[in-house]
Amino acid sequence: MLIIYDQLIERILSEDVPYGDITTEAMGISHIKGIMEFRARFDCVLGGVAEACAVLKKAGAEAEVLFQSGSRVEAGTLFMTAKGTAGELHAGWKAAQNIMEYASGIATRTREVVDSAKKGNPAVVVACTRKSLPGAKTLCMNAVEAGGAVPHRLGLSETFLLFENHTVFFKSEAEAYAALEKACAKLPEKKPAVEADSLDAALRAARAGAGNIQFDKVKPETLKEWIKLIKAEYPGIIIAAAGGVNASNAEEYARTGIDVAVTSSVYWGKPADIEVVMRPL
Repeated sequence: MLIIYDQLIERILSEDVPYGDITTEAMGISHIKGIMEFRARFDCVLGGVAEACAVLKKAGAEAEVLFQSGSRVEAGTLFMTAKGTAGELHAGWKAAQNIMEYASGIATRTREVVDSAKKGNPAVVVACTRKSLPGAKTLCMNAVEAGGAVPHRLGLSETFLLFENHTVFFKSEAEAYAALEKACAKLPEKKPAVEADSLDAALRAARAGAGNIQFDKVKPETLKEWIKLIKAEYPGIIIAAAGGVNASNAEEYARTGIDVAVTSSVYWGKPADIEVVMRPL
């Protein structure tokens, strides 16, 4: 679900135009009516379009969207225009362009992972982690969804996910699993998840009541065998693969029988290249 908060748009715009645009004002052109066009320089999946529209609207311009976020567009495609005065267009120009370039980069890489995973198993879900740029989670999550994936874990308050860094605070392994069993009974609607690096750890977590097992950095050939054994005993459990999942290996991981492919790879890479052209009306 696309969420755009006014405070986010205002913060983005205020960072770039805190006290007006001295160039358009000093040149005496801020009042002249114009149009601004946005085109993709290369094939990509669009992201950040609605957010860019909100920025332009806040700046006083009127945007028209030809292709929404999530659309695959070819190089040269005109996907959005904006009309307003030169002052309004310049005020929203760079912030809107930056949002769409970064978000479209994430959406494009996300779609590549999703397409790869779906080749291995059409039912698999690609989930993107919370390793997004701090302060830009809303933009990143919207871009992930535009690319066809879902957020893996939005924050500590939303999901129960037990890591080794939690269990080290217990005196023994038995004490940690006893605490896990109590937590699972206390939070049944959260479907508690446990990260595991071995078959034994996964089975112990399942016996304690975990509804989701997340394997970290386990090779696909090993994972395939473990999943057969786990599903035979716990057919309703959800199994996720994490740690190094990307577009080059998502298909292989999907073929193992996992339910979810967890990745952070979509956040790292080049932004999409979007051309912006203005002209007077």
